[in-house]
Amino acid sequence: MAISPLTDSHGVLGYTILVDGAAIAASIEVVSVDIHLAANRINTATLVLNDGNMAENLFPTSDSATFLPGAEITIQVGYDQQQTSVFSGIIIKHSVKISSRNFSRLVVECKDKAIAMTVGRKNANYIDMKDSDILSQLISNTPGLSATVTATTYQHKELVQFYSSDWDFMLARAEANGMLVTLDAGTVTVAAPAVSSAAVLTVTYGMDLIDFSADMDARAQFQSVSSHGWDLASHTLQQQTAAPETLNEQGNVTSATLANVIGLSDFRLQSTVPLDAEELTTWAKAQQIKSGLARIRGQVSFQGSALAKPGTLIELVGVGERFNGNVFVSAVHHHVAEGNWITRAEFGMSPSWFTEATDISAPPAAGLLPGISGLHVGVVMKLDEDPNKQYRVQVSIPEMSAATDGFWARLTNFYSSNGVGAFFLPEIGDEVVLGFFNDDPSHPVILGSLYSSKNKPAYTPEAANNTKALVTRSNMKVEFDEEKKIITITTPAANKIVISDDGKSILLQDQNSNKVTLDSAGITLDSPKDITLKAQGKIVLNATNNIEATAQMDIKQTGLNITSTANVGFTAKGSATAEVSASGTTTIKGAMVMIN
Repeated sequence: MAISPLTDSHGVLGYTILVDGAAIAASIEVVSVDIHLAANRINTATLVLNDGNMAENLFPTSDSATFLPGAEITIQVGYDQQQTSVFSGIIIKHSVKISSRNFSRLVVECKDKAIAMTVGRKNANYIDMKDSDILSQLISNTPGLSATVTATTYQHKELVQFYSSDWDFMLARAEANGMLVTLDAGTVTVAAPAVSSAAVLTVTYGMDLIDFSADMDARAQFQSVSSHGWDLASHTLQQQTAAPETLNEQGNVTSATLANVIGLSDFRLQSTVPLDAEELTTWAKAQQIKSGLARIRGQVSFQGSALAKPGTLIELVGVGERFNGNVFVSAVHHHVAEGNWITRAEFGMSPSWFTEATDISAPPAAGLLPGISGLHVGVVMKLDEDPNKQYRVQVSIPEMSAATDGFWARLTNFYSSNGVGAFFLPEIGDEVVLGFFNDDPSHPVILGSLYSSKNKPAYTPEAANNTKALVTRSNMKVEFDEEKKIITITTPAANKIVISDDGKSILLQDQNSNKVTLDSAGITLDSPKDITLKAQGKIVLNATNNIEATAQMDIKQTGLNITSTANVGFTAKGSATAEVSASGTTTIKGAMVMIN
């Protein structure tokens, strides 16, 4: 059994405050010392000192260089001159307070050096790295900190830190892996809760327990947790599950038993991004760890002891079968005042995720003005004359009812580049979908337009979804028939091009019924009137088989010279008359010439 906090509490209480390695002057009157240590929180120490001389209008301790922000500070507390360091950090805030009764105090607030990780939002892109490597890198980036990070196994192809503090990003990733962050004198430890280690103290009701409260809560206990993520390869939701975790043995009611109170068969976690099976498993298990730590929550106070630290176990005795046993310490508060030292240990943890309970994202619109969220309906007012010459479209937002209507919105296209791209503008009066860059209401963007009972599509939707089309305001169309695999381009005057896999043909037809047909029978030119072939060079007709020319009227040939050559026979006939004549010499030759 672990020792009682009374074991080492004999003798006179003493404490030492070291600033930059030197003990503060004995003349400085310390009213109280409060130290707050907690998992997933920055360790804090607050010193309240007597200071201020009203008669001389001086604050000698405040005016000295001792407690200036930035100085390193260590606080040691113990009994009978056996002191132990309970806090180490830097002075972060220096305050003077004067009450209405003229009590004047110097209040010095100190933080662990990890406070530097909470200041400033940063951006980073981590390629082919494990979470443990990323967190170690984050910690090592802060001067004065050392890292002890439990190794993780999953390697991210890419993990992005977007405009968040290193501290917030670290806590989010630690929780996602079922781990906690604890601090101790500049050492940042990231590890799973050590629920199977030995208790460091035993606190017994009726002997050394000063104050106690505990709650057993069934609301966050789950029979099973399932995590879901999108699988890009199969286009299905991938699922992993986790059963209740067996953590510290406190009380006689398990998480599994409490989970039956609500009776939810499955607590669902889901994300629409692609997550690997290992990530999903870790996520589900992390939720069950949080649930297990939330099963019993409370606090216990006892005589001061430096053994109580976040992440350790304390054994409770005599507080009933429901709460006896080892509790997981999540936070510790040391209070030193009036010659006494009391330690309050908090056990168990909130079931809420850090990313849920804390506003870790930047405010909408960068905090420059109240932001706007979600998608909004806009109505197109104007397409040209953008005052900034940025090719924006003027829209109204009906719900704003602004005295000055009309907002200039950028327009998305599926292809926009310098001098090239898609050029499709909505029509005046169209209903469009508006988003906002950085949630800033002054910077809208048109994401697309909407059909409705007022603005109906050119086609009636069908279950088979075989028709795709582009139809312009003047009824020019490009239509795709997915079933028959036909592309049709038409104009309002019935000029059209039809490319058909179904008919194995290409048709070009104008509004005058002139047609060019390409199909399995060949190429057909069809016109209700004349067909004229013109060329600045030659026109050559070449066929493997016959070339036939037929006319209901005359066939005329005119040229400087006309030459007809037959490789075998040559026949020229006239049903009524035939004439061969020339203004000059006429020659008829042959091996034998027969006339009549």
